[in-house]
Amino acid sequence: MSHFQGARVILALGRIAHEAVLRCLKLKPGPYLFAHRAEHALPDGRTLLDSYHPSRQNTQTGRLTRTMWRAVFRQSTSLMDP
Repeated sequence: MSHFQGARVILALGRIAHEAVLRCLKLKPGPYLFAHRAEHALPDGRTLLDSYHPSRQNTQTGRLTRTMWRAVFRQSTSLMDP
């Protein structure tokens, strides 16, 4: 049984989460490089979507803005549409 059973989109909040998802799915990281708003088509038909982690370090330095944060959730919602 998959750790993500029933999910069509997996949103990874940060590089650590991105790498953890790949480990759980037993995928090699080579073709799945982390980048904010990167979409990765997984072999099982799902999509892994990356976002910078909403940590204080990322938000206070402007690396992740409110606009970017909202955009990644709009993107994930659009990926869930049939």
